[in-house]
Amino acid sequence: MKQKIATYDLTMVGLVAAAYIVLTLVLAPLSFGMGIRISEGLNFLALYNKRHIYGITLGVFVVNYFSYGVSDMIVGSLSSLVFLLLGKYLAEWLVDDRRIFRHLKVDPMILKYLVLGILFSLSMFTIAILVVVLGAGWEAFWVLYLQMAVTEAIGLALGGIILYLVSQRVNLSK
Repeated sequence: MKQKIATYDLTMVGLVAAAYIVLTLVLAPLSFGMGIRISEGLNFLALYNKRHIYGITLGVFVVNYFSYGVSDMIVGSLSSLVFLLLGKYLAEWLVDDRRIFRHLKVDPMILKYLVLGILFSLSMFTIAILVVVLGAGWEAFWVLYLQMAVTEAIGLALGGIILYLVSQRVNLSK
């Protein structure tokens, strides 16, 4: 039984990674040209099952080869891993455990999407720092950070809407 679960988990990690890679590459003009990755909407899968974090991280690792190369593969995927874990636990703490938003008459999952989306958009400082270190210069940091945070928020919003609608029909926690 344990082997069957491990195989299923590994398969799901691979499927999520593949979905991230395919979405990013099929929408390459948006993903790399404008910096809007609709595939970032898959980040919200972390809210349904922790295993999806590893699939997203693996997908980011592979796709980032095509942006800033090996350095982005390492920094981008580690940043994704850290902020997905942090976002999942922060969203659960704020929405489920503490019931901070309990007075709002809205689906708690939407609130979790907002928490993760805001955190992930703000996390783009890691990639802005990478670009500065790779040669853009520190004077470009704030412009880069603002641009990356805004395009990340757009990608998360568009992808998140699609994923939320899918979640109404498909159990994403499995």
